[in-house]
Amino acid sequence: MLGSLGILLNPFLVEYAFEARAYMFFAFLIVTTTLFYLKKKRLLSSLFLTMAILTHNFAIFFLIAFIAAWLYDNKERLWEKKAKFISSFLLPILAFIGWLKFSWNQWIKVAEGFWIEPKTSSIFVDAFRVFFQGSLDYPSRAMLYNLSLILVFMGLSYWLVKIATGRGSNFLKKDNASLVFLFSIPFLIVYIISSFWVPIYHERYLIPILPLFIIWIIYSLLRLSKINTSLSYLIFAFSLAYILFAVQGGEEIMRKTTKPAINYGVNQILSQSQPGDVIIPESNLNFLETKYYVKKSGKDIPVFAYSPSGKIIFYLGSILFEKSDIVSSYPENKRIWIIKPDGGYYLKGED
Repeated sequence: MLGSLGILLNPFLVEYAFEARAYMFFAFLIVTTTLFYLKKKRLLSSLFLTMAILTHNFAIFFLIAFIAAWLYDNKERLWEKKAKFISSFLLPILAFIGWLKFSWNQWIKVAEGFWIEPKTSSIFVDAFRVFFQGSLDYPSRAMLYNLSLILVFMGLSYWLVKIATGRGSNFLKKDNASLVFLFSIPFLIVYIISSFWVPIYHERYLIPILPLFIIWIIYSLLRLSKINTSLSYLIFAFSLAYILFAVQGGEEIMRKTTKPAINYGVNQILSQSQPGDVIIPESNLNFLETKYYVKKSGKDIPVFAYSPSGKIIFYLGSILFEKSDIVSSYPENKRIWIIKPDGGYYLKGED
């Protein structure tokens, strides 16, 4: 029960539980695929993995991880089990092939330039920090992070002791090995691509590995607690403390507003605008949102995206920008209202 609460109340998962994007659905599909894979329900695991591939490009890395786990689990008499492999992975592989042209075009565009900055090996530490304390600033994040460190270290110590004493063969038993493959292989692939080709690493793109990693740590802590009673009491105490701080952290996260108040800025501009005025967001990232709120208001005031080249970067949703929406220079003889990314605003020339 405490383990289930540990996943439910994880601050990073709480943050994205309220995002109207596909990241949590992606995580749900991968975790459900894992459940059916471990229960050897091949058809169901195949269907959910296929849906994951059609949901997010990073699902291909999890497909690779599932195939690697299957090959490891079935390394003995591998050829004789080819029918099981086909029933488990034919559908997701076909889905990937059918989606390949679209995915490849996206990867090529990413290689030409993307908003994610280059990463170093520090992403291993950074990922752990973000995954267990979230990306927002809230009062209890430090304590929650420290408790996470303690519990993860305790879980890892079980396997380190087993390996050090020569009893680590259990580490690569089927279910345990599968979980390790599923949360480590996608992360390592993304790290290698980000280091040697183009930066694509972002924690939210790898959000499915977080519940899988937590499940593995819970499993490790359960094994550790069986060694002696004192350890089980200690693990329970730290787990309970984590849950209590996670509840507090969840409340603090949910009180925070992560969405810039673009609607506020638009409403303020509309209340002061005059005939002939135009609105231009400071960042083209806010153009579609600004245009939506203006249209919703019913007011007839043009909204433009400013780009000296006349082009919009693809990852801003350039396909949704009409040619008439883009200006390469600021309109002359007009009052120009600028919307700032934080929801602020000002009249150009009077700032």
